[in-house]
Amino acid sequence: MPPALVFDRISKYFGEARALDEVSFAVEPGEILGMVGPNGAGKTTAMQIATGFLLPSSGDGSLMGRRFSDAAARRQLGFVPDAPVFFQGNALSALRFAAALNDLSPSREAMERVLTRVGLTEWKRDVRRFSHGMQQRLGLAQALVHTPRVLILDEPASALDPEGVLKVRTLLQELRAAGAAILLSSHQLGEVAMVSDRIAFLHEGRLLRYGRLDELLESTGEMDVVLRNFAPDAAFQARWGAATVPGTWRIAASEARRFLETVWTRGAELVSATPVRGDLTTLFLEWTKDERAGSEASRR
Repeated sequence: MPPALVFDRISKYFGEARALDEVSFAVEPGEILGMVGPNGAGKTTAMQIATGFLLPSSGDGSLMGRRFSDAAARRQLGFVPDAPVFFQGNALSALRFAAALNDLSPSREAMERVLTRVGLTEWKRDVRRFSHGMQQRLGLAQALVHTPRVLILDEPASALDPEGVLKVRTLLQELRAAGAAILLSSHQLGEVAMVSDRIAFLHEGRLLRYGRLDELLESTGEMDVVLRNFAPDAAFQARWGAATVPGTWRIAASEARRFLETVWTRGAELVSATPVRGDLTTLFLEWTKDERAGSEASRR
């Protein structure tokens, strides 16, 4: 089955300002791609191109095998912006409006099911008076009312309470299991890590990291070594440092053999040696720091 969403060396310039620089990625059916990066990285620009709101300056791409601006393709797309805006009316009228844009006239029962699915129980009040969190839930309901095959979500849970965040997480997992292709952007990196199959890391318009999340998090290049019956002396601590917790040393993986030979000759008993698995927040900070350091060095 071909990818549902494809970016092929897409660039976008606003005058001389570069927003995207030859960005390439794909989202498969039944997959969640988490797009992360610092503010100004180009995430929102990429989403606006994918939805057909912006034209790329160069490069190519497709939505369900058609051009991004193709009307038939866009009927298979659900989009949730960071700050959705609504006309006067209640939640049901907001859903009717979104459905009409896709040539649908859902029953009241069908709309109530969608609202319940996103955890929105207030249907009668003017939606302009909703809290930010309630408006995010309604925006998600609008994106789902026509059962799209592709979802593009920009910060879909940033204003939600913990219960709402959990509901959105569960909903995304259900949609993925049903075959939807989902492009998700969020600064809630823990949530991105919980639901994403792959990660695309953008920085200043360039795609710097792209791959399966489990592979990116596989190892930090360090190991936690747990020892028993070992009392380090001053010389050992000067070379290897103090234990991170009693009996445990965190060392570079490249130094593991030398470390183990040293402690064995000193009579230590090895309990375990485990590669340290990274987390997305730590990797995000490392990637951003490395890129900024490289940019500063190139300017010197």
